[in-house]
Parts: sequence; C-alpha cells; structure tokens
Amino acid sequence: MRLLTGSAFVRNLAGDAEDRAELVKAAYLFFYLFCVVAASTIGRTAADTLFLSRFDSSHLSMMYLPQAAAMILSGILFQRFGGKLRIDRLIVLLIPALSALVAVSRLGVAAELRWVFPVIYIAFDVFNFLMIVCFWQFATAVMDQRRAKKTIGMVGSGGIAGGIVSGFGLKLLVPLLGTANLILVYGTLQLLALVTVIALRRRLPNPQETFAEQTRKPAEKGQRQAPAKKEKLFRSVPHLKFVSVMAGTLVVSLTLIDYQFKVVLKETLANDALAGFMGSFYGFSGILALLVQLFVAGRILTRFGVMTALLVFPIALLAGSLGLLLYPVLAVAVVVKGSDKVLGDTIHSSVNQLIMFPVPPEWRNRAKSFLDGVVRNGAKGVAALCLLGLSPFLSAAQLGYIALALLVICITAAVMVKGSYLRMLLSTLKTRGDDLSSDSLDLMDPASRQLLLGALACPDSHQALHALRILRGLQGVDLGPYYSGLIRHSSPEVAVEALSAVEEAKPEGFEPELLELIASEAGPKVKGQALLALAAYGREEHLDAIGEKVDSEIVEERAAAIAGLVKHYGIEGMFRAVATFKSMLGSTREDERTAMAALFGRIGIREFYKPLIPLLKDESPDVRIAAISSAGALRVPELVVELVRLLDDGESRRFAVEALAAYGEAALLPRLEGSFDKKPEPLHLPKVLERLGTVRAFEMLLARYEAASPEMKEKLLEAMVRMHRGQAWAEEKDVTRLVLAEIQDGARVIALASGYAGRTEYEEMLQAVRQLRSAAESRVFRLLSLVHDPRTIGAVYAGWSEGDARQQANAAEVMDQLLQAELRTEVARLMSAPRTLASPQGVEPSERTLAELGERGDEWLRLTIGLAARRDAGAGRSPAEEAAEGALPLAKRMERIAALRRAELFGGLPDRELSAIAERLSETTVPAGTTIAREGEAGDSFYLIVEGKIAVGREGRKEGELGPGEGFGQTSLLTGRPRTADFRAEEPSRLLRLGSSDIYLLMFDRTGIALEMMKLLSRRIRMQLDRAKEVQTPVQAAVEAAAAAVRELSGPAAGPGDSILRRVLVLSKIGLFAQLEQEDLVRLAGRVEEVEVAAGQPICKVGEYGDALYGIIEGSVRVHRGEERIADLREGDSFGEMAIIDSGLRSADCTASTDAVLLVLHRDQVTSFCFQNIAVLRSMMQVLAERLRGFS
Repeated sequence: MRLLTGSAFVRNLAGDAEDRAELVKAAYLFFYLFCVVAASTIGRTAADTLFLSRFDSSHLSMMYLPQAAAMILSGILFQRFGGKLRIDRLIVLLIPALSALVAVSRLGVAAELRWVFPVIYIAFDVFNFLMIVCFWQFATAVMDQRRAKKTIGMVGSGGIAGGIVSGFGLKLLVPLLGTANLILVYGTLQLLALVTVIALRRRLPNPQETFAEQTRKPAEKGQRQAPAKKEKLFRSVPHLKFVSVMAGTLVVSLTLIDYQFKVVLKETLANDALAGFMGSFYGFSGILALLVQLFVAGRILTRFGVMTALLVFPIALLAGSLGLLLYPVLAVAVVVKGSDKVLGDTIHSSVNQLIMFPVPPEWRNRAKSFLDGVVRNGAKGVAALCLLGLSPFLSAAQLGYIALALLVICITAAVMVKGSYLRMLLSTLKTRGDDLSSDSLDLMDPASRQLLLGALACPDSHQALHALRILRGLQGVDLGPYYSGLIRHSSPEVAVEALSAVEEAKPEGFEPELLELIASEAGPKVKGQALLALAAYGREEHLDAIGEKVDSEIVEERAAAIAGLVKHYGIEGMFRAVATFKSMLGSTREDERTAMAALFGRIGIREFYKPLIPLLKDESPDVRIAAISSAGALRVPELVVELVRLLDDGESRRFAVEALAAYGEAALLPRLEGSFDKKPEPLHLPKVLERLGTVRAFEMLLARYEAASPEMKEKLLEAMVRMHRGQAWAEEKDVTRLVLAEIQDGARVIALASGYAGRTEYEEMLQAVRQLRSAAESRVFRLLSLVHDPRTIGAVYAGWSEGDARQQANAAEVMDQLLQAELRTEVARLMSAPRTLASPQGVEPSERTLAELGERGDEWLRLTIGLAARRDAGAGRSPAEEAAEGALPLAKRMERIAALRRAELFGGLPDRELSAIAERLSETTVPAGTTIAREGEAGDSFYLIVEGKIAVGREGRKEGELGPGEGFGQTSLLTGRPRTADFRAEEPSRLLRLGSSDIYLLMFDRTGIALEMMKLLSRRIRMQLDRAKEVQTPVQAAVEAAAAAVRELSGPAAGPGDSILRRVLVLSKIGLFAQLEQEDLVRLAGRVEEVEVAAGQPICKVGEYGDALYGIIEGSVRVHRGEERIADLREGDSFGEMAIIDSGLRSADCTASTDAVLLVLHRDQVTSFCFQNIAVLRSMMQVLAERLRGFS
C-alpha cells in the first residue's frame, strides 16, 4: 500500500462511485482547512503585528503565560463539554460566535483601547486552536477510514495552500487595507469555513450515522457508572503516554523558538513592514510545505513507514536549534521557524493523525482532545513559566540550550512510541472477530504489515487465516514468498484461502507448485481449490490436465475442474465441462448437488445464476446452504426474493442473513421495501437489517414498527435494540410517538376486553389479553431504551415488573425524573394502573367489540376469541354439533395447551408460545403393557401423558407411576442423553410426543420460547443452589472449592499480551459455554468487552439490576453481602452467569480486591449470538438442562 500524490492520486481515487464521493468530500475538506489555516495566518499576523508595534520585547515574555492558561482552559472545557454535541452542530454554533467576537475586537482596535491588543493576542490563538481541533474531529468523522490514507494528503494540502495564499495575500492586503482591517478578513474566512461545513453536511447521505460515534449520550441522572466507564485512557491507548511526552517537549521547544524568532523580528522590523515580512514568510514557507507534502511526505511514509516519519521533524528542529544557538541571526531564525511550517504542518501533522486511526472511535476523540487541549496547552504553560523565569537571566539565543535538551527527550519518546503502537495494532488485529475490513488498522506502515505477515506463520489457524484475509485486501503487499508454505498449511481452511489468493494473484512460475499439490495426498477441498488456481493461469498446456479431472471420482475435484474450465477457458472449457455439469446438476446424490451449488459462487459469473434457483429450493439443507453462499458471492438482484424466502428455514437462516447482507445497503434496502408487506409477515427479515447495522437499516426498521403486528413488532424491536448498542440513531420524537401509540393501543385492548372479565367461557381470551398487555409493556420500555440509557431502563423495568412495592415505587420515581411532558404522564399512568382487566373506559361486549379486539391482537388472540365466541354461541350443544361447526380442532389445541401448561418444563410459557408447541406435538395411543422407552436407550423426545398411567422402573424394579398432566423425557429432549429409566404403559394411554429437532427448530424460529425456557431452567437452578446452600457449611468453603476446581481443570491463564486467547480461555471455563466449538468461542470472544477496575471499586451490588456476566482476566474479586464474605475469586473465575439468561436483581456484592481486568458479556450480546446459530442455541440449552439434572 502506498500514499498517492499528484495526478496519480486523482486517477486512483476517481474509480467507483464510492471513490468519487470520497474525492468530493476530500475537496470540501480541502477548502474547509484552507479557510481555517488562512484565517489563522491572517489573524495571527494581525494580532502579532498590532501587539509588537505597541509593546516592547519585555512584554512579549509576559504574554506566554496568560496565553497558555487561556489555551489550557479552553482545551479542558472543550474536552469536557465538546462531546455533548455532535461535532457538526458544535461547529455551526461555534463559528458564528467567534466571528461576532472578532468583529467586536475590530471596534476596540479602532478606538485604540490599549487592553484590546493583549486580549486579541491571546484570544485569536484560542480561536485558531478551537477551529483546528474542530476541523480534525469533523474530518475524522467524515472521511472513510479505508481511503483515509489516500485522501489525507489532499486534505492536508488545503492547509498548506491556505498558508501560501494568505501569506502572499498579506503582502497585497496590508498596503490596501492596513494591519487593523486584517481582523475583518480573519472573520470573513471563518464564515467561509462555516459555509463549507454546512454544504458538506448536506451532501452526506446519513449525517446522523456519520457523526453518531463522535457523540455519546451523558449518563442519566443517578445512574451508577459501569466499570467500562472506569477504563483508563492510557490503557486504552497504550502509545499515548509516549506521544504525550513527545508532544509536550516539542511544544515547549517550539514556544522557545517562537520567542527567539519574534525577538529577532522586533529588533529588525516594525509596523506594516513587519506584517509584510511575515506575509512573505508564511507564503514562501507554505510553498515549500506544499512541495514537501506532494513530493516528499508520501515517499517517506511509503518507504520508511509512520514510525520513521515521526522522527523527521524533531531531528530537523534539533539541527536548526543548534544552528540558531551558534548563529542567532534573522536568516537562521527564519530557517528554524520555517521548519515548523515546512515539516511540522506536513509530514508531522499527517503522521500525528495517522497514529490515531487505529484507536477505537470511543477513545480516539478523548485521546486527541487530551493531546490538543491538555498536553500541548499545558506545555505552553510550562514554556511560559520558563520564559518568565529565565528571560531576565538568559538571552534569546541562550534559551536554545533548553530547546536542545527537550528535543533530545522528544526524539527518545518518538522512538519509544513504536513498541506500544505495534502492541496496540496486534491487540486490534486479534480482537477484530468477524470484522475483516480492518478500517481502523494503520496498515500502510511497514512494521504493521510485517506484524500481519508474521501472523501467517502462527500455529493458531484462526489468527493465520484472519491475517491472510486482511493482507489479501491490501494493495502493494507481496504474498509471493509465503504462498508455498500457506498452501501446505496444516489447516485446510488456511490452505484453501491461500490457494484462492493464488488464483487471484497468479504469481509467476507458481504452476509447478500447484501441479505438485494436485498430485499429492492433500484433502479434496485443497486439491479442488488448487485446480481452480491452476486454471486461472489459462495456459493451454494445463487444459488437458484440468479436463481429465472432470471425470474424477472425487466430487470436489470434478466441481473445481468444471468451475476452472468455465471460468478461465471460454467456449472450449465450457464444451469440455457441459456434460458433467448437467449430470451433477440433476444428480440424485446430495454431495454432487452440494458441490454444484457451491460451484456457482466459485465461477463468479453473475449472468450464470438461473440454475442456482432450483438448488436454493433443494430438499437437502447442505445443498441449500451451499447455494445460499454462492448467491451471496454473486449478489444478483433477482436472487433476493429467494434468499428472503429462505429466512423462514431455521437450518439455513443464518447463511441467508449473511448472503443478503453481502449485497450492501445501497443494493439491498430498495428491494426489501416490498418484502415487509408480504403475507405471512417475514418475521426474520429484521435480522438482515440488523446485520447491515447502518442508520438507513435502523430507520427502515423504525418506520415499519407502527403498522406491524405484535409478532413483527417484537422482531423489529429485538433488532433495533441490538443495533442501538453504543449508537445514537433514534430520534426522541419518533420514539415518543411510538411509545404513546403502544400505551394507547394497550389501554384500548384492556377497555375492549374488560367487559368479558369473570365470564369463564372467555377465560382463554382474557389470558391472551393479559399476555398481550405484558408484551406491550415490555415493548414500551425497550423503545425507551433507544433514547435513554439501556441499563437504567432495564433496571426500571425489572424493578417494576418483578420487584416488591418499594422497588416498584422507586422505578416509578426514576421514570418520573427521566421523562418529560405527555410521555411522563402516560408512562406514569401505565406503571400505576391495576394489574386486573378493569378499565374506566370499558366497552360493552358485542360482536363489534370482539372484531376490534381481534384486529388489535395477534393470531393467538384471534384464535381464543373464535373459541370463546363458539362456546358462547354453542352453549348446551353436543360435541357432535360443535364439531360440525369446526370448533373441535381448536378445542383440541386448547386441550394440548392445557396439558403443556401442567408440564414442569413448559409451565411458565405464555399460552401463545404453548400454542406453537402444541402444533408440533404428535398424538399416539399405546395399549397396556407397551414399553415406551427403555433405560439406556438414546432419547430425543419428550412425552406428555393425556390419559392413562405410565410405570417408571429401573433395573427391572418399579419405582413409581406417572399420570395425566405429567411427562417424562425432559433431559433427553434437550440433551439427547440416554434414558435413565424404563417407561411402560400400565393401562391404555394417550400420549403427546415432542421431538428434539422440533423443539430446537421452534426455539430458533421463536426466540421468545427459547428465552423463556432458558429463564425457567436458570431460575430452577438458582432455587436448587439456594436449597443446597442451606445444608452446606460453610457456604464460602463450597464456593471456593468449586472455584479452585475450575482453576485446576483449566490450567494456567493466558499471558497478558494475547488478548483474544485469554478471552477464549476465560469463556471456555464458564459452564454455560462449555460445549461451544472453538470457532464459536473465538467469535464470542470478539464480542466481549475488557474493562479495568481499581482495587476497592464495586462491580455490582445486592439489589442492582444485572444483565452482564463477568470473567476475571487479571486480578481478584471479593464476593460478599455487606461485611459477610462469601468467596474470593481469582483469574479465570467468573460471576453473574445466570444474569445473562434471566437478567434480574443481583443477590450479592462483588468488589475488586486488587486492580483487575474483567471480561464483560452482556445479555443482548449472548442472545444475539446464540440465535445466529442453532448449534450454539442447542449447546447452551443442553448445559442448562444438564446442570439442572445434576441436582435431581
């Protein structure tokens, strides 16, 4: 990868539409910076000239201290309060205010008010500081980080051009306008910068998304700070301490040099001559800076890297300061001061921005504000004190000794930056998870690229594969020397990825390596990809060798040969492949159809998509999944409809989500507009928009919410809540409108149902209404979490819905303080409403009432209304008469629901979820004496007894009986474990059977069932633990013994440098994730946060709302209730495991015993993760079921 300059820059950037859009943004930013720097030059020149013309040199040294104090104060205020507004809005407010103050200062100058000149000498520096800090924060938000290394040169040139034009412009303006009127030009340029910001903001497609990560909502009043807020800035940005030392010493040195420069100027020139000279100085230094930027900076960055470029300016300044010390004349002073403009504003400025790009967005602005507002301005204060104290004793030239010493320290710190910087890059690489875009990694630096290249030899296949995928996406990286080893890697996935890179790059002379691999004993997938890579060369001498593989007995080789011939050998290749292609496409063998389905993606010809459509409808899940992957690779618009249809298939859903997301926002969203309106509703379509994760996708979900059914509202809200994490995308007025609509709809449903309260024939309907109301109340609070702190809202909802009277009152008080106007009134009314179905606006029962109630409810409510109405109308009729009207199938469903309600496993589920399970039940009748299940047999089903009696026995002995309403096979249903007893019918019996595959597919389709079942199992485990604690003494001994056992089994902890590995090790020790595959653990590790807590800091407290699990990476944690010690947890231990299943109130205090680093995993992260992969969901359910079984 290289930094482009001159015309090459335009040629490279003006490629696709996204590149052209980025070029336009860069042009706007160029002019914005042009105005900022031109204004700064003119304002600084005016202030300096007016001050130096009215005060002698002794006053100059006195100005640095108040100047530094003002800069420090403005920096601190900007860091503290600047983040409360989006940066674009802050600029729109700030610039007019500054321009107004500039205009007022011109009046003071005209009145020759002596105090005005020192004020503007300081104030204009503060104004310039605020303008430049705002510019870089605005530019960082607007620029695409993938293209930043190409565009930053152009953007930075705007500042250089501004310096040149303003410098030479001063020579023309001073004789015409006079020095005092330069102040008006200063204000005008600031307003031009404002116009540019507004124009650029209007061109952005989604300003809210662009500037979202720059802004974080302040913590709600009274909210306890989470441990994440306690992270230290220097830990999150490890190279910041060295950058701070470098920046501080550099600023003090530059301040001393600036003083030397101005003393020499004062002794040589005055008034308009001084202003004219400074104009020429800025102009010529600007021209040199532009030449350096265009023809030197890029070459230094490309050839020597960021770390070397960081040393250029300090070394040049050191040499110049030595010269000024030996020869304190104007010419040398101009050269030294000019190096600040020529090198400091070009190479050094660009490097300072680039070393911040790898920093996570949530820390980047804080680090920049700390450097600009505290370090640099604090250094100016130190320099000012130095000048005040030493200028009476040392000449201007002698101050150079101090500057030299400081520059030596600066260069040492710059050398030290490299180690911490690369460690941060390594950490960023290892924690990237599934995100391979690497937008935030500074991969133009040779050392950074070398870090990735070194990872290719890593024995950890995940890391090697990840590094290879990143490197494939970089320009200018030669992987040629690594291909030979990679294609023979022990991991087939790495080898296939490397061969895919060979196919793309076609390195010269590599065909013999491929032929050798094809003839080797490598796996079929590797050999197949090697055939494709060989075909990519398109050499005639390889045609026969590839053509022979069309008849290979190995399916993967046949498919690869077909793909290679069709893709790389034109008509002749297609002619050789067509017969086998047709044969495999219509094959009855699943493996052949699967290979063909994958082949379309490997061929990559978009027009060749139609044969893929039947494969997307294949009866085999493996074939469908392979076809989906090909569809995602081709991204043909005509396949969107088929992929949306496959979202209803639990086995292929996550692959369909990924394939649809691969289309990208611009291509996909317009085609999904109509899909939401189809019947039945596409309940899993919100997952696709969640996967896209953009503001437009979020807005589409929000726009669909109001008109959606209750079921769809749940899915829309699940996706929005997950997308909202850490973002500020929802507008408060939109959420307020939706919350009020939910409350009003809920009140209307209660009013419609209240007239039927107490009527037994309507009991199922009333129960459905109660459950509908509970779901609506939950949605109200989740909607509020889109615009208020989610933890606060979650705690309020838990306290109100599950707490005692005191907790409910506290929850209501929090909402009263949090909300405003009508929303506060309506939410307060909701929270204080009685839990009965009584309503002051009750509606008289009638057919119209039931019809409206059905329209406002879901499918389950409509079923119960139908059942109740038929009972009401059919009172006194015989079952035969009711059957004639079609009521019996519904009655049978209700019978099954009643039976499920009595079963321990499903007892807490709402009736609407039980209804879905009832549809999956199969009824069977067994005669007396029939053995239904034997001890030790593999089990995968649950039986519920409707009629009859079942004997339970072990080893031939009868141990008990089960009757109607009871069931058996709960553990086998969830875990697939062998039966633990014999089950035999003692009399003719009627049973309902539920298969394991049926329940898991149902849970994967309906997250509500899975979450409720997890909660039920979790709460039963808690109850069993509580019972166990009552008989164990002492409690802490048992807990510590368990912790010790975990530590003994898990072995030593990971080293502190290997971030992803230590996360995986901690996660693998957590029982809930014990059965996850390694790849799933790695993906989960990429989602977690690492937070630092200080010794004595509370992590969670008794009675607090808990929705997070904590694992201890470093340090120790004390578990206690008040002063009562329960346990001491150390590295590798975890706590809060059940909180991510049934988030509720904490039962113990946890406090850091020592400084600690914790792994934090929130409930929504876990649920999102497990509902992407049915195997993950199954393994987590199995762990819970096994744990509960251990207590029985």
